[in-house]
Amino acid sequence: MIAIIGGGPAGIALATALDRLGLNYELFEARELGATWRAAPPDLRVLSPWWTNVLSFGDVLRGNPFRKPHAGEYLDHLLRIAKRLRGTIHENNEVLGIEEDGNGNWNVRTAHGISPGYSSVAMATGYFFSPSWPSPPLIEDGSVRILHASEISDYAQLEQLRSGDRPVVVVGRRVTAGQLMLELHDRGIPCALSLRSPIEFRRHGFIASIRETVYFFWEELQARLRPGIKRPSYPVMDGGRNRGLVESGKVEVWPTLKRIENGEIVLDDGRRAHAAAVIMATGYRALLDLLPRPVTRDGFDVPLNSRFEVQSLPGVYLLGFDNLYDHRSRYLRGIRFDAARLAKVLAARRTPAD
Repeated sequence: MIAIIGGGPAGIALATALDRLGLNYELFEARELGATWRAAPPDLRVLSPWWTNVLSFGDVLRGNPFRKPHAGEYLDHLLRIAKRLRGTIHENNEVLGIEEDGNGNWNVRTAHGISPGYSSVAMATGYFFSPSWPSPPLIEDGSVRILHASEISDYAQLEQLRSGDRPVVVVGRRVTAGQLMLELHDRGIPCALSLRSPIEFRRHGFIASIRETVYFFWEELQARLRPGIKRPSYPVMDGGRNRGLVESGKVEVWPTLKRIENGEIVLDDGRRAHAAAVIMATGYRALLDLLPRPVTRDGFDVPLNSRFEVQSLPGVYLLGFDNLYDHRSRYLRGIRFDAARLAKVLAARRTPAD
């Protein structure tokens, strides 16, 4: 029997692939299936075209294959696939840890008790519920509200941060920071960006959209010609309106925040300013706290692994993390391929109980 921990795109994709191979599994999800996408603002857009992200190729032509779907639409896609799963699904059953049983198998310790005897455990826990905060931590006295972007499940929540002409300070320079900047500006809420390094903008306009469309076809071809290619792959901030707001000065760019005291933000250059709130758009870290002991990590902050298996934990596999197989592995467009690859690995080590 195989245990899948996580009921987001990676867990659902792996369960689907195991169904195709006739392997038995149990899937554990701390919340509801698709929790990552339930928690995202429904009008958030996926960064790549529909055709690159669908987990069922039969859905490729469900609408314009080149559109970038909203989070709500992608959630519907996930849940349609989840309804077809044949394994045992445990929703609202948080996994607290995994433990070796001394016989070469694994026990899964959950909020409802211990589930024993799994030949393999697939960690599909992802990143979204493990926000990354600045390091070293910001020195602050609680006089200005600080929240992480992951706490915003609906952009309407931004209205709660409005405080006259005081800006909401967004810390970050990538996609999430850009999306928050636009949403704040469109609501008439003053905004400033706090950056450690200059912003890099994506190209914008008709020619850029054609180039982007071609890129995803080229990326797919490159993945076939050069399998396993790994490289940093964090998307940069959208151009267009974002770039215009920054370059026109409508959104100020501030240096790093040094500390917060008495309702004021103290910047790295010594300046002081009042702010309505601070939103940390500082990304996420791999959610791997369930592992039974510390493991050595690679340059992408992922446990050292071979063919998805954690090298120091035989029988524990990873899915949906950065550069597991190639540079697409943490993204939707890579997860669907990696799930099929991992399913074949698990099939090859099948035990009679599977």
